[in-house]
Amino acid sequence: MIIAMSCTKNWFKYLVVNIYSLLYFNKTVKTIYLFVDANDISEIKYLDKVQSKFNVEIKIINIENILDNYLSPTSPNRDTEYSNLCFTRLILANYIPDSKVLYLDTDTIVRKDISRIWDLDLEDNYVAGVKDYGVYAYNYLENLNLSGKYINSGVIIFNLDKIREDNIIDKWFEIANTRKLKYPDQDAINIICTDKEIYLPSIYNFINNATLDVVNNSLTKIYHYAGPKEYWLADRFNAEEWYDSEEIFYNDIVKNSDN
Repeated sequence: MIIAMSCTKNWFKYLVVNIYSLLYFNKTVKTIYLFVDANDISEIKYLDKVQSKFNVEIKIINIENILDNYLSPTSPNRDTEYSNLCFTRLILANYIPDSKVLYLDTDTIVRKDISRIWDLDLEDNYVAGVKDYGVYAYNYLENLNLSGKYINSGVIIFNLDKIREDNIIDKWFEIANTRKLKYPDQDAINIICTDKEIYLPSIYNFINNATLDVVNNSLTKIYHYAGPKEYWLADRFNAEEWYDSEEIFYNDIVKNSDN
């Protein structure tokens, strides 16, 4: 599997637990592309230990200034409540040479083998992700003039070859630079790709109150704690899944490194 993630410096300590849990349950990860606002891997504590333990290639891409090449200074979606790094999803095809990539938000935790979705044939679709039931609760799609599919951007498989072939990056940023969006990157993806999306089962991106079709929660493979970290670490439904992963990481990596 080829994985992509993006993260600001203040989330690094959560990022490394996320990566550890992903690799703990998934031995077929080949490369992880990390898009960060830092210069080198040493700024992410213990990440080198994780990389060595699982023998995975981790490529650091500093995009602190790169996004200025895409996001206009006058964009109505610049410097919103969301970090500008959310737009990393929209530029993956320009920095990852592989045919496809699985993108994971930092505020997710992988708790099982997810290789089955990696084997999914995307055909001529641009993306695959979990239906975002939350936006349907208040007729949000009507505001976007959408009648097709709408996925959550926390876990997405990107068909990089097809995105490059059809110049989708330019189309995404044409939307992001001219139209005020509530969920900037996610809305841009869905506006352009609504008829070229595949729905994944909600067990691959379970968000409380947003993904509602998980009948047996024990089957969930990826938990997504969307929202401020102070909230999901303290009170969020399924927070114990995060803490279990953190404990395994601490006992395996931190204690052994500090002794």
